[in-house]
Amino acid sequence: MAGGGREWTLKASRLELGGLNFVGVVDALLNGQVIKVLKFTTTDMKIKDLVQSAEVSPGVRLVTAARAGSTSTVNLKKADGAPQPPPLIELFTVQLKGNLDILGIKIPVDYTAAHPPPLNVPFVTFTDVTVRNTDLKGGTLTIPGARISVVTDQAPTERR
Repeated sequence: MAGGGREWTLKASRLELGGLNFVGVVDALLNGQVIKVLKFTTTDMKIKDLVQSAEVSPGVRLVTAARAGSTSTVNLKKADGAPQPPPLIELFTVQLKGNLDILGIKIPVDYTAAHPPPLNVPFVTFTDVTVRNTDLKGGTLTIPGARISVVTDQAPTERR
């Protein structure tokens, strides 16, 4: 069973996955419950205009955003350039929604455990994508110009 524990969301204008393999539908732990998720492995990820968010407590979200127009990466190299184990990046996904870009043709998709990808392809590009995940294992994430903020659902209180 996949680890995880809390759901986090990735939004991007473009997501490229290389060395991709759709492993199948697996069990994952989310908020103490076992749910079905999609498991992918990949050798590298390129994420344009990355914004990641996760609820850290009720009504409070942690948001990490890359510099506008930049491309964040997840790859299998350490900072010193040496290969990093495990040999693949594992991604456990509740939902992947966006446009599948095939030779410039954009096809809307909404993949979940109930509606998994119909084909297994080694490289794929999505645009205007939102990915809800439970876990990411392996690889090194690089976010150019990362900005981290805490956002609350509550309106600011007026000071007297």
